[in-house]
Amino acid sequence: MNALLTNPFKERLRKGEVQIGLWLSSTTSYMAEIAATSGYDWLLIDGEHAPNTIQDLYHQLQAVAPYASQPVIRPVEGSKPLIKQVLDIGA
Repeated sequence: MNALLTNPFKERLRKGEVQIGLWLSSTTSYMAEIAATSGYDWLLIDGEHAPNTIQDLYHQLQAVAPYASQPVIRPVEGSKPLIKQVLDIGA
């Protein structure tokens, strides 16, 4: 059961292993899914410099979820209410 709770992205960071990722500045879940199938270790979904709403971020997280790429969200800014919303959608 512990294997199910292990985050491979965080584990590889902890070990200092090289990972290859992609910065997503699109608001569409289609692009997120295409990127997720391309073999990247992580995908950074940019909420700061891309016009992503919370709903856009949620849809992109859903699109990436079935694949091995680990999503990372960059929120618009670090206010408590916004961070809570981002965490509530699964980031």
